[in-house]
Amino acid sequence: MSSREQGMRAVKRSSLPIWFSALFLLNVLDVATTIPVWEANPVTLFLWGRIGGFLSAWVKLGLVLFFGILCLAAWKVATAQEWLFARKVFRGVLIVLVGYYVFVVANNIRIVLLCAFS
Repeated sequence: MSSREQGMRAVKRSSLPIWFSALFLLNVLDVATTIPVWEANPVTLFLWGRIGGFLSAWVKLGLVLFFGILCLAAWKVATAQEWLFARKVFRGVLIVLVGYYVFVVANNIRIVLLCAFS
């Protein structure tokens, strides 16, 4: 079995697609549950002021898709040994991002519920 075939098998049993799907879903939920009055992120407020909320949401979702394309490009050009390292790096970054967005979405839902019941 060639090293490329081993790399293909590693991708098939990889958890990266699950992490990417979770990150994308959490980004969609973040966009859907954000109340602009309660937004505290200065970068988001700056983007909303410059390009508007709708376009900044598309940019945000596009960046997640770009990260996925970057991962696919790395998989295509890397050797099997390089991919083993790159996969660990991508998975680590994805775990941190998913953890962050779980916190953000939970906080957004808390704010939505506080506004709804107060």
